[in-house]
Amino acid sequence: MTEPTERDKYASCLHQLVEALALAQPDRDAVTAGGQSLSYAELNRRANLLAHRLAGFGHTAPAIGILLPRSADFVVAALAVLKAGGNYVPLDGEYPTARLESMVAAAGCRLVVTSDALADRLSQAAVPLVMAASDQPAAGSAGNLDLPVHPDALAYTMFTSGSTGVPKGTMITHRGVVRLTQGPGIVPIGSDDVVLHAASVAFDAATFDIWGALTNGARLVVAPAGRVSALELGRLIREQQVTTALLPTGLFHLMVDERLDDLTRLRQLVVGGDVLAPSYARRFAAAAADTAGSLTNAYGPTEVTVATTTYRLPAEPADGPVPIGSAMAGTTVELLDDDLQPVPDGQPGELYAGGVGLARGYAGDPGLTATRFVPDPRGSGGRLYATGDRAVRRPDGGFEFLARLDGQFKKRGFRVEPAEVERALQAHPAVRQAIALPEGETADTRRLVAVVVVQPGLAATEALEAVRTHARNSLPEYLVPDRWQLLAELPLTSQGKVDRRALLDLIAAPTESDRPEASATGTEEPAADTDELALAGIWSELLQVEHIDSDSDFFELGGHSLLANKVVYRVRQQLGVAIALDAVFDHPTLRELAAALGQARGGRTSRALEASEGR
Repeated sequence: MTEPTERDKYASCLHQLVEALALAQPDRDAVTAGGQSLSYAELNRRANLLAHRLAGFGHTAPAIGILLPRSADFVVAALAVLKAGGNYVPLDGEYPTARLESMVAAAGCRLVVTSDALADRLSQAAVPLVMAASDQPAAGSAGNLDLPVHPDALAYTMFTSGSTGVPKGTMITHRGVVRLTQGPGIVPIGSDDVVLHAASVAFDAATFDIWGALTNGARLVVAPAGRVSALELGRLIREQQVTTALLPTGLFHLMVDERLDDLTRLRQLVVGGDVLAPSYARRFAAAAADTAGSLTNAYGPTEVTVATTTYRLPAEPADGPVPIGSAMAGTTVELLDDDLQPVPDGQPGELYAGGVGLARGYAGDPGLTATRFVPDPRGSGGRLYATGDRAVRRPDGGFEFLARLDGQFKKRGFRVEPAEVERALQAHPAVRQAIALPEGETADTRRLVAVVVVQPGLAATEALEAVRTHARNSLPEYLVPDRWQLLAELPLTSQGKVDRRALLDLIAAPTESDRPEASATGTEEPAADTDELALAGIWSELLQVEHIDSDSDFFELGGHSLLANKVVYRVRQQLGVAIALDAVFDHPTLRELAAALGQARGGRTSRALEASEGR
């Protein structure tokens, strides 16, 4: 009898695995969201109803966009698209309309599943919209479609930042996702597990969340739509008895600082998306010693279906860099030099990855696909993805990440191509030159800095404000610069190119010219009341900014979602007031947030808050 190949082991389609579970365990909870649960039978029924509607449009294996927030409805829609023979394209409703429409066009979407609340984000003239109401009528066929879908068919197209200035749509197959979730996958998941879904639907970690749970008969716990604080995630882990979670590295670091007791309730925790700090790994391991919770460091680009290598940390992690580990089952990892030849052990090289999880390529961009997905130099007939990551092989055979080989970097787990940001900024008529650079060395501190030279004859402050508005209207939130700096001219090398190393030195210490609160008001009005003074102290410490006035804007000073979480935590601990994470985004100036804090006061002390949180 012929031994099964690696590909044979993953010869299933995602929706077929869920359909089998709906027969085997129809009454077991599949999805919990908003305090309500769907059983596997009900999830399958609702997805079938929508799948029949989608199939009724008569397209063959189309790309179908899903413009819905993180919710049970999104899960139903994704399953329905697969049942209808299509591949889904997750669309984040927080993205600017122009970006959403470019993604829809690049992926070749024939339809978009959305809701009444989000329908106006896209033009119906560009693509037909299908409403995915959660209260679908019982009328209509609720049976499985049983369409002939091959494991190598596309399951989804996920967009990331692109070096050419436009987002890249990575096309992932059913087989690739099954290799991620099925025996052993990143971590083994069983029907008794409860998996947290806190990732953005447009972030590839959602692949592990959703299909890791639903193809193994586990229960998927969906975090509320929108921004979720560390406090809310911790509470969700406790109340829903979550056993398994994948968190971006920066969020893991934040929760170790603020919600470590909640993290240790997990049976298995996966972190990925950035460099894992050894000190945080050791703190978690020490706290989880009694619960035997495991911590796995996962590495991998979207182009190789979420994860390529994994490293399960020992009970007592070492002091040095945390390895990214060895190749997952069904995955090939090579360390090659510039001539695509293997490098000796102990020598650095570029990581190339292939195998079952390898993407088909980039939607609508065969040129870039050919550049990044290269023929396997071993002559296997397969392809390898050039990750652009520099690594070294350790004596134990695993790998250690060293650095990027280009300007790309990670910000809060999201891939940032500076060229895309620069192209967007340079599209504004007030901009003569623009450079985007990373600032900060860790997943917790890294920020995106924009250095801008405006056109001659323009008022610099007014021009910069117009460029900021343009950036917010044309880029997703994670690509909008966290800090802005005006320069009269950019430093150049002897060859006449922009000297990015010199720019890094220039932006290392903020000056008065790049403090937006001073340039926006012309004067510095000191923080007035007690709450403003307390908040100013918190902001100053977190943002490392000395001068903060009442009209200072948290995000224009360099704040971002992880730092906003820290504000919420410190307000709760130092001032005894619980505010939602959205309060920082909805009231970004010091004056506005202090007023919101005053409204939130209800006489609750820090001790009462801690008691209510189950500490």
